[in-house]
Amino acid sequence: MMRMLKHRSKQQLPNMVASAILSAAIGVLYFSYDPSPADADPNDMAVVATRPVPVPVIAYKPTELSDSNQEIKQDGQAQAQLQPGTLTGRMALLMNQLLLEKGCSLLDSVSDYTTTFSKQEYVGGALTENQVINLKCRHKPFSVYMKWVVGDKGQELLYVDGENDQKMLVKMGGLKGRLMPTLKLDPHGSLAMQESRYPITKAGIRALAEEIIGFRKKDLAENLNTECVMLSNQKFDGKDCYCFIAHFANAKESPTYRKSVIYIDQESCLPVFVRGFGWPREEMASASPEELDEQTLIESYSFTDINLKSELATADFSESNSDYRFRR
Repeated sequence: MMRMLKHRSKQQLPNMVASAILSAAIGVLYFSYDPSPADADPNDMAVVATRPVPVPVIAYKPTELSDSNQEIKQDGQAQAQLQPGTLTGRMALLMNQLLLEKGCSLLDSVSDYTTTFSKQEYVGGALTENQVINLKCRHKPFSVYMKWVVGDKGQELLYVDGENDQKMLVKMGGLKGRLMPTLKLDPHGSLAMQESRYPITKAGIRALAEEIIGFRKKDLAENLNTECVMLSNQKFDGKDCYCFIAHFANAKESPTYRKSVIYIDQESCLPVFVRGFGWPREEMASASPEELDEQTLIESYSFTDINLKSELATADFSESNSDYRFRR
């Protein structure tokens, strides 16, 4: 049975009040939301970052996690003393899904975009270093160009659906890039997946949003013991965000994730910061919550400098682009 958050006081947030909050929030979301992208210079490329964006400090921490034999409420709502307006349990899970679906609707009106993408992943038995990547993405045909500015600095990657025999082109950075020709790799092959948890075909903001939506639908449809809290008035990279913190009951219901933290931009409803944590080893039983998160981090992704009015050209996804090194 999943662990639940205890009340700091004897009062509980009434279900009818929380339901009213959810109904009002959904009404605002669907009837007051402006689907147009935020203003941006259409000629701007993603700003080159010199380092990953700092991890946000979450303004909410449970005082204590319950033991596994405590009774769970039928609606799955976490037992917690929360600020007024905070959603918990199934209502938080549903709002997480609805917000991301709204973000995907926004992307339906966008042909392409640029962003600075930061990532850190647990692959090959170890956590990779932070990587910062300038990313260009086109939705139809699905196309991705990446250039590393932190990590494998100078490395470039190009994938265009329907071209290059469905292979991705990789030009190594540094001295390796001078000595080695451009690699042509199967996106799902062992070489391509040595340093990534997901294939290039799953790159970008939409794919991340859809991945999370899939988990939320599963949580709700199967009535899984997923404890979730939605916090408003949070910040990431200077943007107002909603923060969702989910804890999963056990490795049987959630084989990969023990916990996830998701920041969603309030204006665009796009996921801008996501972290996933795995299950601890037996020797981590006495670790503090902070130590546990540090030792079980399996993926961390962020998108900053998002430009939804980039107006990219065909050349931006061509190996013949003179600004790229695939021909050299």
